[in-house]
Amino acid sequence: MRSGSRLSFLLLVWLLAAPVGEAQTIKYDKPIVIVKGGTYRGNWQSLDPKVPAVTVATGQKVVIENSNIRSKGHLIFSAFKKANLTVRNTRGTALNPDRPLSEHRYPGRFLHAEEFVNILVQNNELVGTSGIYLRAYQGKASQGQTVKILRNKVRNINGRYSVGVGRFSDKEFRLVQFVQFNAVRRISGAEIAWNEVINEPGKSRPEENINMYLSSGVPSSRIKIHDNYIQGAYAVNPRVNSYAGGGINAGDGSGKTLAEAAGHILVYRNQIVSTSNNGIAVSAGHDIEVYNNRLIASGYLPSGAPIAAQNVGLYVWDPHNDRAKKTFFNNIVRDNLVAWGNPLKGREAQNPVWFPDCEPGKCRANRTLPGRVTLTMERQEYTRWQAKLKSAKITVGPVSK
Repeated sequence: MRSGSRLSFLLLVWLLAAPVGEAQTIKYDKPIVIVKGGTYRGNWQSLDPKVPAVTVATGQKVVIENSNIRSKGHLIFSAFKKANLTVRNTRGTALNPDRPLSEHRYPGRFLHAEEFVNILVQNNELVGTSGIYLRAYQGKASQGQTVKILRNKVRNINGRYSVGVGRFSDKEFRLVQFVQFNAVRRISGAEIAWNEVINEPGKSRPEENINMYLSSGVPSSRIKIHDNYIQGAYAVNPRVNSYAGGGINAGDGSGKTLAEAAGHILVYRNQIVSTSNNGIAVSAGHDIEVYNNRLIASGYLPSGAPIAAQNVGLYVWDPHNDRAKKTFFNNIVRDNLVAWGNPLKGREAQNPVWFPDCEPGKCRANRTLPGRVTLTMERQEYTRWQAKLKSAKITVGPVSK
């Protein structure tokens, strides 16, 4: 092959592999405020951390699709408008707010919605954002209103505070997540599934990747968190910092009443890889079932250095003494595969499970792989995930237009 032909071939490969919006120069428009329902396609950006790139200021049905969004603040924002919003086939990139630490600015949420009725986030790419935050569901099950977050490709959920142009703090951060439910209560049909989330040490800082805070389904339609691939959850400096985050917290927040508490949640067939402090946690709530998940962590960074905050793969713990309030009960953890290395305690040491507050017989048939857990085993989980996607004929991230 002649050198010119080889260069042309390599350029073609790069163009085909590039994410949506990176194979060509994109001309971005100024921020948009959507005040009526409809379908919107475009490229929008905000260079002001106080101004979202897209604001949804209507309760009418809005679809944002086939778009590129980037922002120094939130990418898509809606508050107190009872948003009925679909976001699909869109690439969202968070920009460094480029502000001093005193302003406590962190990368924007891909979507921040307060008091909404219906949310569908499907086949998008999230790059360097602080994830999806949903508070106070006000929809109606009879109208099919719910939350579905499906088949998204996510890289580097980042809560680090900006400390100036192009720089992030190496200590200070905001608690952010790939998905945070906050007071999303008594919702039917909710689903978080088939998402690929990869966080790199030194380039990200999530708390739990998925967190169910004071949120609940109903007995006949539990919140389903399934078939997600979650890799990485690290402190700002994972070699020296303490860290309280992890993979999935299936029940969080101290519920004073059953109506307030987390509950009626299913967590199954997820793959959790190298999420430091924990893989899957149940720290509050009732009627939560965690089963048939794979949790694999060597306890080492890709560089081979041990993770200072490496802790436990799977736990059920009532830190708020919610049993006394009768809001912590009937939490089942069964048939999970856990290999959770802890090199700080020895080359082959593991800390797979911890069940101080599991009711008798509720935490059962969980398997542990013997011996040392390695970085090779972690890499094999991603190969397993890719085969799983192929078998299920699932595409994560934006699909071809």
